[in-house]
Amino acid sequence: MQTLENRFIAILAIIYTVGIIGFSIPSLNPLFLKLTPYNLIVSFLLALVFSKKWSFPEISILLIIGILGFFVELAGVQTKLIFGDYSYGKTFGAKWLDVPYLIGLNWAAMIYYSSNILVGRVKNPWVAAGIGALLMTIYDFFLEPVAMKYDFWDWKSHSVPLQNYIAWFVIALIFHRLYNYMAKPTKNKIASSLYVIQLLFFVGLYILIQLGF
Repeated sequence: MQTLENRFIAILAIIYTVGIIGFSIPSLNPLFLKLTPYNLIVSFLLALVFSKKWSFPEISILLIIGILGFFVELAGVQTKLIFGDYSYGKTFGAKWLDVPYLIGLNWAAMIYYSSNILVGRVKNPWVAAGIGALLMTIYDFFLEPVAMKYDFWDWKSHSVPLQNYIAWFVIALIFHRLYNYMAKPTKNKIASSLYVIQLLFFVGLYILIQLGF
């Protein structure tokens, strides 16, 4: 199992590295943007397949987090009061009331990935939730410029408000606490690796954007 996991981690690392190249080359950019939703879905499904111990509470809470995440984003887009004034583009695919269905899955996936980094390392549930929320906020910091450039979403005046990061941290803290309370997660090497791989993917694109590419 360990060898198989390591092979899939290597494959994922290669795919996301190719993704950085594809996103940064104008002629390839449209193709890679179309593949983005499928990549997010397949990555999450792959992590779930490699879970060593599934339980009804864990499946239930991930589903609940996905639904809650979608409706938090829906409230955010409609009222502008949670994260700030933003709107979604076309990259994440089909929408309901201007919010992509995929965003709920992404909330569940990111909670799952970042929680797994802390399994066996942090015992206090509130400390684990706080660190998990911080990991997700760091992730979002590098994601935002990429999201704006590649039509994931955009902000009014093309500027990310501090309110966004505060709201992201608080919501992620609540979701992490719910997940850890309900699921008692077990270590999943694919999931924790996906957090690192995706973070490095966005860091790489963030650097290229800052350099003017």
